[in-house]
Amino acid sequence: TVTSAVFTVGDNVVSGSDDRTVKVWDLKNMRSPIATIRTDSAINRINVCVGQKIIALPHDNRQVRLFDMSGVRLARLPRSSRQ
Repeated sequence: TVTSAVFTVGDNVVSGSDDRTVKVWDLKNMRSPIATIRTDSAINRINVCVGQKIIALPHDNRQVRLFDMSGVRLARLPRSSRQ
């Protein structure tokens, strides 16, 4: 089940689902995703920084992981009880 989807610049859509994957789709060719990101938990939200083409994935353990549009992990923001 797809739980969230975000349109990006151009013809791309980023979708997250209950099967713990995030997929980047090209609207012109919806047969297979451009990139697939596997995570540790189900995806409830997605945020995309359009200018820099960065995908932010918040997890249930209060960590945020950053990926680029090709699925490469860029960083992991540590969890903090104050921020």
